[in-house]
Amino acid sequence: MQHLGLLTLILLTAGLVFVITKWPGGVHMTFSQHAATNRSSKIFYSLLFLVALPILMLFFSSWLVPNKNLPDIFLWFAWVAVVFQIVCTWIPEDGGMRTVIHRILTGISGIAILPLVAIIATTSNLSVFVHTTSLIALFLMIALLGVALKHQKGYKWALLLQVSYYAIFFLVILAATYF
Repeated sequence: MQHLGLLTLILLTAGLVFVITKWPGGVHMTFSQHAATNRSSKIFYSLLFLVALPILMLFFSSWLVPNKNLPDIFLWFAWVAVVFQIVCTWIPEDGGMRTVIHRILTGISGIAILPLVAIIATTSNLSVFVHTTSLIALFLMIALLGVALKHQKGYKWALLLQVSYYAIFFLVILAATYF
């Protein structure tokens, strides 16, 4: 069970690399914008998250929270993040009101992972390395969120911003798991 978090990261990384290489569009496009190009890309994108995120929740609930003595509120925020992320993949960012709805849903999901990082940063029985990594990560994620909010209408580095935000999150999860 301990390695399910790493498995999720590998699965998501492989799937998202496939999305941006199979349906290219540039670094100004988010993963969702890459995936919104046609029906098969939309289905693949949704299935990727529908498979990967329940594995992540299984990891959180069966290994990370009990083994690292994280408070139960961690799982509540994780559920919010996972559910909203899955639902946002069902409403692709392909223009108009669908884009607005997608961005609201993904925004809720993205913001919901901030408390997860804060909880890891403040859980007393974790190592100093994990605390330090998590605190730095939290500040970086807040800064990246600020950039994303400032450039809601489009950002020339949207994909890199998105990759950075979630990579930092997974770095914290892996640090908490293995250190």
